[in-house]
Amino acid sequence: MTDSAIAARIVNALEAAADREAAARTALVSVTLDLLARADAGAIETSLVRKTRTLVFMNADFRTDAGERIATASSVHKVLGA
Repeated sequence: MTDSAIAARIVNALEAAADREAAARTALVSVTLDLLARADAGAIETSLVRKTRTLVFMNADFRTDAGERIATASSVHKVLGA
């Protein structure tokens, strides 16, 4: 999997998770990605860091099936309509 494919999967997962956490549509404000290795497959786990009335802060880890960290990311999302 290319670095850009890994980045796209992580950003998509962060956006979907932010929408769920906000219970509303959100817009991506910023994202920081750290690519640590390459892998052909893996799973992304997202977690809420903090939520305010107007912003949602998220983290994500992309790991191989064996548990090796491939990439990590943090993002900020604006809650639309807030």
